[in-house]
Amino acid sequence: MRHHLFKIVASVAICASLITPSSASVYVMANETESASAAVQRYALTDSVEVEVKSVLNERTASGTRIGVVLRLFNSGDRMTRVPEYALRVKTSSGNEYTLRASESNAAAIQPQEKVELSYVIVLDRNDDFSLTSLYWVDIDEFEYPIKEKTVLTIPVTSQWNGNQASLAAEGQSVAWKQPFAIPVLSLGLRFTPIQLVYQNSAQGPVAIVALLAENKGVLKETLPAIQIDGNSDKKVYHAKRIAPVGEVTIEPGEKQQLFYAIPLENDTVLKSLTILNQESFVQGDKTVLEYNIGRLTIRLDEKTANLSGQPQPVSPGGSIPLDPLNNLIQQGIEVSMVELHMHGAEGEGYQMAIAKFKLKNQTDRPLPVPPFMAELRTAEGYSYIGARQSAAAQELAPNLSYVISYSFNLPNSEKGSNLTMNLLDGQSAAPYRIPIASYQTQIQKETDDGILKFYPFESKLNYWTVSTLYDAGKYRYKMNLDLDIKRLDNIVVDQNFSKMRIELADSQGRVIGSETVSFTGVNRLVSGKQSFMFENIRTDQLLSHLVVNIYESIDTPFGEARRLVKTAEQR
Repeated sequence: MRHHLFKIVASVAICASLITPSSASVYVMANETESASAAVQRYALTDSVEVEVKSVLNERTASGTRIGVVLRLFNSGDRMTRVPEYALRVKTSSGNEYTLRASESNAAAIQPQEKVELSYVIVLDRNDDFSLTSLYWVDIDEFEYPIKEKTVLTIPVTSQWNGNQASLAAEGQSVAWKQPFAIPVLSLGLRFTPIQLVYQNSAQGPVAIVALLAENKGVLKETLPAIQIDGNSDKKVYHAKRIAPVGEVTIEPGEKQQLFYAIPLENDTVLKSLTILNQESFVQGDKTVLEYNIGRLTIRLDEKTANLSGQPQPVSPGGSIPLDPLNNLIQQGIEVSMVELHMHGAEGEGYQMAIAKFKLKNQTDRPLPVPPFMAELRTAEGYSYIGARQSAAAQELAPNLSYVISYSFNLPNSEKGSNLTMNLLDGQSAAPYRIPIASYQTQIQKETDDGILKFYPFESKLNYWTVSTLYDAGKYRYKMNLDLDIKRLDNIVVDQNFSKMRIELADSQGRVIGSETVSFTGVNRLVSGKQSFMFENIRTDQLLSHLVVNIYESIDTPFGEARRLVKTAEQR
């Protein structure tokens, strides 16, 4: 009675699978509330053993056509049972039948309420195109003459991988960018969403970084299957490597995990689609391992979108930067904001320099490490420039305090500084590649010439200034007096690498008579009140009546000194 019932269930399942051929392979979720679980069809092979088809390969190779099948067998009984010693055969659309060879690693028995995975392969000496229509198990009685064969179970082949991603789209196994999907044959509980694709240059050449978000929607801990990605252009397939996290990955119920893949490309390559695959293996008679991939679905890419992580939103100076909550570089409790982005001069060098100041605020009551993120500035034309972090920085953020750190970017003189994109990157988790952890729109701040001199987190109000002339030993000397009010924003820490105020006295021709650089930190730091500086005219012994005072913000960068003109004043 039980065996008869299994046959009825198997017959119904075969009909259902013929109507919906791809439902057991890929499950696409229309919205967030849909379950990631979709039934994977099982069939009764014996009274206590059920079978499920995991993978079917029908691929042409240099040596012929390789047919591969991977099955899962489940022991639904209460005692250990042997794997049925049936021959597994495959039938083609033209009626040809082939007996598959079992892998040397296939299990011989199944424990009660457990499953095993069996692999079968055959390589045919034929190069014509054909499709597979069914798998069937045959019980062979070799002790009868003539040999008797009995077909035990037949399963239609509803999905087969031939190495061509176009076949997946034809079978309906295709999703749009950022559309969630599940692959029930690999995992019932995991849901995947493609969330980010960015192009960048590496020491090895152009590369595309793809991010998948894996989420466990089930109730049990899941081990991430060996998912791989291929990038497809119009003419070529590029194979990716998972760069983070490495090793075995387990995901708890309700937990999310980002998976990053690097796809090495050729110059000017634009990807049109991605193929999600998993790797299968077969142990041959000489114990060598044959590995091959099975395509599961295609992700369609929008050709018009250069950065598929989405259009970044603008963030005003001082505003909190939205960070990827799953990033592994910037700890929870650290707020990052960009407080300044100014263009500094690099006179005579053929380029200009943008300086970005970031404020890192420790919002917790415990010390946290200063995150070593990278910064990338992308122009409206699509050119990217990696910022150089200040040469030395603090290692730790004190509780409930903020710290200012700067990055410098070398830009061409033609760059106007509008419609910029700032990307914060993790350069450690998947080195030598860079993983984006934040992206936002910004622009170079416009300079203002007023009484407030801004050197974040310091503000200096210029109350008045004068220059007096002294004559001594045949030389004119100039004494400049400044009266400043220095204001420092609360709870912000700076160190000796912070920018300085540079004061220059020049003549009407722009020739510098003398300069003085003063720091906002240290023993001889700039303070509120009167400041006096003495300059000697070493260019001429004539009295200069028309003098110009230039006040700069000066900062040391890995490329040398960068200066930003803060204020200009003239004395006639």
